[in-house]
Amino acid sequence: MEAVYYSAHSTTYSLFFNTICSLLVLVAVNVPLRKVHRNLALNREELITVFVMLNQSSALVGHSMLQILPSTMAAPFGLSTPENEWIQLFSQHIPTWLIISDTHALENYIKGGKSESSLYIAEHFNAWLIPVLIWSVFICLLMFVMICINTILRQHWMNQERLAFPIAQLPNEIANPESGFFKNKLFLISCALVSIINIVNGLHFLLPQVPYLRVAPYDLGVFFTNKPWDAMGYMPFTLRPFLIGLIFLIPLDITFSCWVFFFFWKAQLVVGSALGYQQRPEFPEQSAGAYIALCFIAVWMARRHILGIFKSLFQTSAGNTQIITEPLPYKTAVLGGIVGFLLMIVFCCWAGMSFWIAGLFFTLYLMTAISVTRVRAEVGSPIHDLHFAGPEYLIINAFGTRKLGPGNLAILPFFWFLTRAHYSDVMPHQLEGFKLADRAKGYNRRFLVAMLVATIFGTLVAFWAILDSTYRHSGAAMSWAGRESFSRLALWLSHPEPMNITGMVFFIYGLLFGIFIMFMRTKFLWWSLHPAGYAVSSTYGMRDYWSLFVLVWLIKWLILKLGGLKAHRRVLPIFYGMIVGEFAVGGFWALFGILFRTQTFNFTAWW
Repeated sequence: MEAVYYSAHSTTYSLFFNTICSLLVLVAVNVPLRKVHRNLALNREELITVFVMLNQSSALVGHSMLQILPSTMAAPFGLSTPENEWIQLFSQHIPTWLIISDTHALENYIKGGKSESSLYIAEHFNAWLIPVLIWSVFICLLMFVMICINTILRQHWMNQERLAFPIAQLPNEIANPESGFFKNKLFLISCALVSIINIVNGLHFLLPQVPYLRVAPYDLGVFFTNKPWDAMGYMPFTLRPFLIGLIFLIPLDITFSCWVFFFFWKAQLVVGSALGYQQRPEFPEQSAGAYIALCFIAVWMARRHILGIFKSLFQTSAGNTQIITEPLPYKTAVLGGIVGFLLMIVFCCWAGMSFWIAGLFFTLYLMTAISVTRVRAEVGSPIHDLHFAGPEYLIINAFGTRKLGPGNLAILPFFWFLTRAHYSDVMPHQLEGFKLADRAKGYNRRFLVAMLVATIFGTLVAFWAILDSTYRHSGAAMSWAGRESFSRLALWLSHPEPMNITGMVFFIYGLLFGIFIMFMRTKFLWWSLHPAGYAVSSTYGMRDYWSLFVLVWLIKWLILKLGGLKAHRRVLPIFYGMIVGEFAVGGFWALFGILFRTQTFNFTAWW
């Protein structure tokens, strides 16, 4: 759907429409099954389990996960040419078990779409087998470390801080047969209207004579053409029903923070232009600092809980009900997380990295993953992409490329699938799965086993789906990630970069400013800004959808001001209907495109 037909991009948003569609299908199938015999229908706990497993596997095959890794495995030899001299530059620093070096297998993979091109030719299949299995073990190990971290933080975030988990609200309502979700008139009207609009737009894509009912983005940046105001750049005003619904679920003060800090970032661009300093519009180092600040804040707020866990490791008392109710016993989670982290470092050292670089890289990566998970649990932001701000950028800014050496630099591009962006991070879906299971009172160790099975099986299926599709279709369109990641490596090796003092200053500034925002929030009641709004508002996604945050904040503020919480609860089904209506019909068009091998109306398109 995403990589071949480009018909939709489910995994670029917090709530995957393909998994919501699957859940809706199961709920619909349940109706006749329940009439035949009640035991034939899936109960709430089983529906949640299926949904969570689908989320895990969808995130793994997502836009910023395994859609990237196979092309980086093929890039060093597959995209090497006499002109770029990649083989001479860095092939000697890359172990053969990480990559594909078979010429015939690579030629068919890169070109794709030929009659003789197939993954199932023995030569092709064998060329990929060992690297895929090795990377699958590494990915499953990383996912297990994330489960361990979620186990440690889960209880404090869910029960002590009582975070809202906005993204989990809709699937919980759909799977709960007692919620009366599908009988609410406001929901049905909203869902029907949005569905009709998307049906018409889908027909317009196939038959241009059908009218187009979508509001095209209008760039307000065209009004700012003089310096330094032209530095504000692209500022589209748009209307997207499913995003309006998702943003409505965000707490009001955080929605306010998101759009206020969006203009704060724009103001920085204007001031920088006035001073003669050119900045990237997504502020990678500063944004990275803001996200790392969120990790520090989350750990600091849970410090007593974390210290209590570590103290309990040295106690012999049994029968602790708090431990029994966790996905894993705390001792298993702590030791499993530490051992899993060390094994990942061993993997990197085996590949040729230094122990300290590998350790620093994955420490920074996991801190960012914790921050994204916290943002999802507390804010429910539909976007948290964070482009080009990964640990490799921060490490190179701090030390320069010469100090890292070619052995470390040559392995960093292989982790581009983790650090390029954070659209489809798996860790937030794990925690939301635990939250959904807790609400359904269906948590048990079998639920954890289901998540682990989804991780292992989902990783292998993700590799199979991407490789099979690439061989059968045009592989050139899928080689962008490999070209992107190893072009950086070629630049690092041929033109070494010194320490980037300016980048580190911006990183520290973003880190300290994020902590300052939280300090003000905890000390002064009148301070309504939230550091999560500062972190998420610098991204490409916020640039495209800032107007929706302003619009929804105003609507929600008026509802609460005029009618209070009672009015808010009454109108909430309207916004649920916007999400479900667009997801259901948009999912139909995506499936239609896959079945008939054609592009269809892309309701998630940002253009």
